[in-house]
Amino acid sequence: MRTRPAIFYTIVFFLLLPVYFWSQPSIDAPSALQQKEESLLKLGNGIDAITITQGNETLRFQKGPDGKLYQLVSPQGKFIPQDLMSALVQLLVSAKSVEVVSEDSKDLKQFGLDHPSSEITIEAKDKPQPIKIAFGNENPTHSAVYAQILGVPKVFLMGRNLDYYQGLMFQWIEGKQGKNA
Repeated sequence: MRTRPAIFYTIVFFLLLPVYFWSQPSIDAPSALQQKEESLLKLGNGIDAITITQGNETLRFQKGPDGKLYQLVSPQGKFIPQDLMSALVQLLVSAKSVEVVSEDSKDLKQFGLDHPSSEITIEAKDKPQPIKIAFGNENPTHSAVYAQILGVPKVFLMGRNLDYYQGLMFQWIEGKQGKNA
């Protein structure tokens, strides 16, 4: 006689299961918390050249004649691995919406942007003017760097990867990476 209640509860379970799924909110429904992420720099056609300035040092790399690989143009006679240049380009192209920490900052000193630690100049075919990004201090949690796009009053946080890759590139230029390490 114990099988009868088990059969009854199994039937009730399968009858109520569609009601449960029907009453749940859809996962795809837009909510107030969801934000449409858009590209920060809007570099849909990629990057043709990048110039990085850190203190008195400058390096520049650009797309080679094949249009796919990057080559170091300046300083001449130095080496940076192709995958490092490509990784930096990919980070910049895929940079999404970022956290804005100041909408209209007149006091850039608090972010270290009065004297930036480094600057990246990006040249792209679909942009009439180069895009310049200045990098300042790390945030208090050391998880991001304060940055500002020249001509845009907002100060925002960008991931440490950009800062890290810049530092690696200068280490390669100085011969402190790779075979010379």
